[in-house]
Amino acid sequence: MHEHPFTLTSQDEHSIRGTVFQPATPNSVLVIAHGMAEHAGRYSEFARWLNARSIAVVTYDHRGHGAATPEQDRGHYSDSHGWAKVTDDLHRVLCHSRALFPGLPVLLLGHSMGSFIAQSCAQQHPEALDVLVLSATNRIHRPHLLVSRLIIGGLSQLYGGRHISPLIARMTFGKFNRLFRPNRTDCDWLSRDPAQVDAYVADPLCGFACNTGLWHDFIRGMLTINPTRWRKDLPVHLFAGTDDPVGEMGKGITRHFQAIRDAGVERVSLRLFEGGRHEMLNETNAEEVREFILSLCPPADKKKAAEISGLFLAEERIS
Repeated sequence: MHEHPFTLTSQDEHSIRGTVFQPATPNSVLVIAHGMAEHAGRYSEFARWLNARSIAVVTYDHRGHGAATPEQDRGHYSDSHGWAKVTDDLHRVLCHSRALFPGLPVLLLGHSMGSFIAQSCAQQHPEALDVLVLSATNRIHRPHLLVSRLIIGGLSQLYGGRHISPLIARMTFGKFNRLFRPNRTDCDWLSRDPAQVDAYVADPLCGFACNTGLWHDFIRGMLTINPTRWRKDLPVHLFAGTDDPVGEMGKGITRHFQAIRDAGVERVSLRLFEGGRHEMLNETNAEEVREFILSLCPPADKKKAAEISGLFLAEERIS
């Protein structure tokens, strides 16, 4: 197994930084789009676990996230067209993954905020992936989103796109955590595992506040998601914990599953893990969740896998 850092350049000269986790003989490749106020490095252990089971993994940091992001840009997509840019960034990562692993199935796993970026990308670039996996997502509740867009848009106009709003914090993460009172930390809603919650709290690259510009971009981006415009033969798998407040304690993600199915998508599934909170990969039953995700990875042609393994070995000998 080998780990290769990479940097891609976006259309506006932004540097997209990520890591390729390469097993000896890959069967398929999983691209991970992480959530809000976290970073790709949190998925490294899971990537190595998948490598040991012949799944290649590609991770990367969204704009405004990760160690390479300057402090003043943390929690900020862009001064303009932020949603289009983060969606295009993911498309570039998917194309890079296709080029690295030609002929292998490409799965896209989007978590929370990343699940909506993943849906936007799948809608705009249906050829870029073979399987879509959505973790801790929610329905596209248009009335709620339209009101949120109005409020956040007003805050952005009044204070500027880089303003950090205490009101937004109370409406989102603060609201989620209040569901688990009495609270030990501000992040109890993430997992039942205290050690995982403490690791998140202690991580300087996690838990930062995102500004009104990012939130406005995010809400507007969510409003463009429409499963009726998706590829009908794209396998779509949703999963979450029954106690995830982002997915309305299982109700919102179930409605989204039904909306995707009603849109005519032929292969769509939903898995709810009893008692799980927002980060199922960091839950007390994380091993069960890992095995579930592994079960979604389709096998590749053995000859093609061997060819790719030989290609990587040749590149290493040259370097």
